[in-house]
Amino acid sequence: MSSPAAQHNSRISSAISREREAARRQLSAAWQLQVFRVEEALATGWQEHLARVFDERFSKLAAQIEREFAAGTGEVNRALRRFATWESREQWAAALLDSVSAFCARAALFEVGPRSLLALRARRPIEGAPFQPLEVPLAQAPALAAAIASRGTLVTLATAAELSSGIAGLFEGGRCTVLPILSRQRVAAVLVAAGDPIDPNGLEAMAALAGAALERRGRPDPLPETAESAGGEALFLRAQRVARTRVAEIRLHKSREVAQGRAARRLYAFLKEEIDAARLDYAREFLQASPLMPDYLHLELIRTLANDETAVLGEEYPGPLA
Repeated sequence: MSSPAAQHNSRISSAISREREAARRQLSAAWQLQVFRVEEALATGWQEHLARVFDERFSKLAAQIEREFAAGTGEVNRALRRFATWESREQWAAALLDSVSAFCARAALFEVGPRSLLALRARRPIEGAPFQPLEVPLAQAPALAAAIASRGTLVTLATAAELSSGIAGLFEGGRCTVLPILSRQRVAAVLVAAGDPIDPNGLEAMAALAGAALERRGRPDPLPETAESAGGEALFLRAQRVARTRVAEIRLHKSREVAQGRAARRLYAFLKEEIDAARLDYAREFLQASPLMPDYLHLELIRTLANDETAVLGEEYPGPLA
C-alpha cells in the first residue's frame, strides 16, 4: 500500500502532465492560427512577385522529385517533361494520370468548381464502368469536400456515401486516397487514387508537381461562370480561410473545452457559444453573399476539432448550415 506522501506526489505528477499536455495543445493551436493569418496576408498582396516564385518553385520541386525517384523507371522523368510543356487542360490531366501510374492501380481526376466537381479523366476504371464525363455536386461527395476544405491528403472508403455514387462507381470499393491539387492558393483539382499497392508519397509528389505546373502557367480553363457571378473566386477562397482561422481560434482559446468535448464526444455542447457565434458570422458574411457557397466552417469543425469524425460533435450539433 503506497504511503500518503507517495499518493500526493503521484497526484502532483498527474497534474503536471495534464498541464503540460494542455500547454502543448495550445502551442500547436497558436502556431496553426499564425500560419493561417500569414496565409491571409499573403493572399491579399505581393501579386507582382508570384510569377517568378512559381517558376522557381516548379523548377526546385521538379529537381527534388527527380532525385528522390531516380532509382525508379523513366516514367517520372517523362512526367516531369510533360508537366513542363503542357498546353491544354487535357494535356495537363493526361500528364498527371500517367504520372501516378507507378503509384496506384486506379485514379480519377476532377476539376473543382464553386459547388461541384467536373470529371476530367480516369485511369483504369473498373471493368464494365467505362469513364464518362460527369459532374458531381460537392454536397454528394463529403470526403472530397473535406479534402478541399482542409487542403490536405485524406484516406477514406470508396463508397457512394463518401465519394458519391458516380465517383465510387469508378472504383472497386475498399479504401482510396483523396489528394487536393493546389494552384495559386486554391484547390484547382482533386485526384482520387485507389488499388493495392498504393504509394501515398509518390502520389503526393505528383500532385504537388501538377499544382506547381498549373501555378507556372495559370489555370487551364477559367472557373465556371457561376463562381464569377457569385461575387468572384476570391469570395470562396476567403470563406475557406476565415473558416480555418475561426476554428483555429476556438482550438487555441478553448483548448480545455475542446479536449473535454472530444473525450465526451459532445464537442458542440462544450463549445456551443463559440460555435454558434462562428456559424452566425459565417452565414452573414458568406452564405448570404452567395447561394453557391459551401459550408466550409462545418467541414473545418469536423476536420480540426472532431478529428474527421462527425459523431464527436455530438447529437446536439445542428449540422451544416443550409
